[in-house]
Amino acid sequence: MSKIDRDKDQIEKNIYVEGGKILFLKMVKNDFVRQKIVTISVFVFITMAVLLGASAINNIANLIQSMSDLQERAVPADITQMHSGEFDQAEIDKFTEEQRENIAMQETMVLLTLDGSNIHFGNNQTMAGTVQDISFVVQNKKFDFIMDLDNKKLDVTEGEVAVPIYFMQQYDLKIGDTITVKSGEYENEFVISDYARDYEMNSSLTSSKRFVINQADYNEMLLKQAGELEYLIEFKLHENGDSQGLQTAYIEGGLPANGPTVGGKIFLMFNAMSDAAVAMVIILISFLLIIIASLCIRLTFLATIDEDLREIGVMKAVGISKKDIKKVYLNKYRVMSVVAGIIGYLLSFAVVNLFNGNMRLYISSDLSGNLKYVLSLIAPLLVYFMIVMYSKKVLKRIDKISAVEALRKDSMERGKNQKYSFPLLKNKFFSTNIYMGLRDVWKRFKLYRLLFFIFIVCTFIVILPINIYNTMNSPEFSTYMGIGKSDMRIDLRRTDSITEDFKKLQEELKNDSDIEKYAAYITSSYQVKNAESWDYMNIETGDFSVFPLNYLEGRALEGEGEISLSFANASKDGLNKNVGDKVSVKVGGEEKNLKVTGIYQDITNGGKTAKAHTSLGVNDEAVLWYIVYMDVAQGVDIREKMEYYQNAYDSAQVNDIKEYTRQTLGNIIDQMSTVVIGAFAIAVIIAVLITALFLRMLLSKDMSQIAIMRSMGLTSKNIKHQYMAGTMMVLILGIIVGVLASNYLGELLVSMTMSTMGAAKIEFVHVVWQTWLLCPLVLIVVVGFTIFVSCKVAVKDDLSVILRS
Repeated sequence: MSKIDRDKDQIEKNIYVEGGKILFLKMVKNDFVRQKIVTISVFVFITMAVLLGASAINNIANLIQSMSDLQERAVPADITQMHSGEFDQAEIDKFTEEQRENIAMQETMVLLTLDGSNIHFGNNQTMAGTVQDISFVVQNKKFDFIMDLDNKKLDVTEGEVAVPIYFMQQYDLKIGDTITVKSGEYENEFVISDYARDYEMNSSLTSSKRFVINQADYNEMLLKQAGELEYLIEFKLHENGDSQGLQTAYIEGGLPANGPTVGGKIFLMFNAMSDAAVAMVIILISFLLIIIASLCIRLTFLATIDEDLREIGVMKAVGISKKDIKKVYLNKYRVMSVVAGIIGYLLSFAVVNLFNGNMRLYISSDLSGNLKYVLSLIAPLLVYFMIVMYSKKVLKRIDKISAVEALRKDSMERGKNQKYSFPLLKNKFFSTNIYMGLRDVWKRFKLYRLLFFIFIVCTFIVILPINIYNTMNSPEFSTYMGIGKSDMRIDLRRTDSITEDFKKLQEELKNDSDIEKYAAYITSSYQVKNAESWDYMNIETGDFSVFPLNYLEGRALEGEGEISLSFANASKDGLNKNVGDKVSVKVGGEEKNLKVTGIYQDITNGGKTAKAHTSLGVNDEAVLWYIVYMDVAQGVDIREKMEYYQNAYDSAQVNDIKEYTRQTLGNIIDQMSTVVIGAFAIAVIIAVLITALFLRMLLSKDMSQIAIMRSMGLTSKNIKHQYMAGTMMVLILGIIVGVLASNYLGELLVSMTMSTMGAAKIEFVHVVWQTWLLCPLVLIVVVGFTIFVSCKVAVKDDLSVILRS
């Protein structure tokens, strides 16, 4: 080939390339001008998908990093043995020396435990209503440090006190406020100097809270015998220390163990539970958003390809390759997803503050770690690759169209219509316009199924958080805390007169006509045989037929020689028992074999509890607490009855079950309420956005059909009613399926998550007027208005222009 021919070919190639670029830029420009609303809507939707996904990942990254930081600074114990009663530190020291291969450090914290009624604050208020055990302590010297809000070791001066964050929130206590402790001969006023961030007892799920005071004030309280003495016998292990072996050796050595034993993993789980639960719900919503985003892109592509079908034919006819034609569409969404990803990624660092308030308060005030910046990139990258891959799949439709077909047709064919046409003459129940709209949905259901699925997902996003919130906020949630449903609960704390008070209380309840029924329970620590050795376990004894539990398997206790285990206790990580198996329990030096009759759910005390018939007997040397449940007679004011028994028994904590549940799950419930509001707003935005996009595509596709109907005399109102009827039917069906999915599939998902905490089968508490009336009504009104506006604009286009086209 001569130089002249080569130059000629190069010029032609340059012209072709430049021409292709000009054609591409022209089409992209025309697409933006022609579809401003659609393009902006898709852009906003992609941004929202990235925003929520990045926020969820950001929240998890913050949780991981802040938990690690708090753990590093607080140096929590790996094993904590709670004990009340006689105690000899020399025995613990001797045991520590014998187990030096496992134990790195040992420290015993002595707690002065007081009743809430002994703590006075504000305008003659007390903490008598709390379900928490209150203890006054001094800062540890070796490990298990109690921190301030900057995660620095608390250093409290004389006359001051650091109040647990839990009580700061519960009673709105401020720095500079005072609390007064009154117990017997002791009375002293303390100024609140700081808030205590306690790694081991932060969570509302732990039943104890520690107030930190100065050594001098502590000595005075000890001298005047203010409060009951309790002990935290704590061990910090070497990196490769044998935790299970150490616990076995401790029990076999007969060392002080009048109380539960708690491992470090339990404290970690309790601290992370509320934020992790919220993060999991957000991740689920984010996952659903990513699915919707892919469907939204598909919807937009199909509409765009339909509108550009003739241009595609022209490009194929002049010899432009399929690959280059696809780039025309793909590059636009590549750029859009990159820009939306960057914006969503950056905005996520502001939005995440809506979800991490609890984390900032309870775990770390400083969430400035670098991990979140790296992990949060997963969201925009995932959305980008999902969009590109899905777009390529949708764009394969272009390969199936020849240049001649593209120039001849108005739109791409997507499967066959339904066989049955539902002739208008057979309509007996609906107006003509409504019937035609419903008929259109049936005939083109493959087209409408995308909208149907999105309405299901939007409803699911709204209803699932509401169901979770209502379930946790219901008195019936007590059944997942190992207790039966009742009106009131009275806890008797350890005092010198506790046994007498317990007997006196039962006698009074027996003669109180305002009490319909009651049941008394005693929880003691017993030695129970596991697969390898003897371990200590809390067993509650009493009559469980009065306030029955809900059992996952088996039945309630009926007589002697029977025991029920919590789900966590019966699992492989516990005693590994099934209904019908035997459990060996030591009582008074005698070994008894009890038959497992049932397995129930319990998320308290690490999920590992048990219930036994009264015939088992009480381990008097290891009684932990006394509890009485009761139902009041019809017409009796529960509040008045609670006040009466609270005043009659100073050492008692009297709560209705709803208040007990609220205090125990307070943080999770508060955070879930934020998720409910956020999920509702997101679902409404998604529904409105995609309804508008879908109708934009549908009306564009049906442009010729609409023009023909109008030329035959149908008014814009008639046509609009047809599209509104069809789309509203899809919406209503989507809402019904979405509510059912959130009720049943949602229960399954939540149960799978909660099984790690001791509740393997959650049954939602349904507030019917919310799930079947209020939320669907809001969706119907908002989406219905969107349908009305979208159809109104489209069917009033210039008829002459449409017919000429």
